[in-house]
Amino acid sequence: MSDLIGRDLGRYHILEQLGEGGMATVYKAFDTRLECDMAVKVISTAKFTQEAVSRALIRFEREAKALARLTHPNIVKVTDYGEYEGSPYLVMEYLPGGNLKQYINERKRLPWQEAAQLILPIAQALEFAHSQ
Repeated sequence: MSDLIGRDLGRYHILEQLGEGGMATVYKAFDTRLECDMAVKVISTAKFTQEAVSRALIRFEREAKALARLTHPNIVKVTDYGEYEGSPYLVMEYLPGGNLKQYINERKRLPWQEAAQLILPIAQALEFAHSQ
């Protein structure tokens, strides 16, 4: 997927890229209807066949709906989902302050006590999600 900065995905105006992984790119966007910043995760479909993309879109919609029902202090709230030029996207609350990858890279090495403090809320969120 090409750079989306400056483009509109429906009511979401893409402002900047926050992060990128193997399957998706996360952007900071402005919700023009609610007039607030959001995070938009756009899934890259370039590596998949059309048949695989079609199956993935069905699964993605099901997962987006399931994620939107989760309410937990350690889970970012999903508020919307959609599709832009064949690529599905999730809209989530925007939390400033960077991401875990940036945090770890800045420190190079984490003491085990700090690593445990980071892992515990993640484990609690996973436990909650799997119980639902």
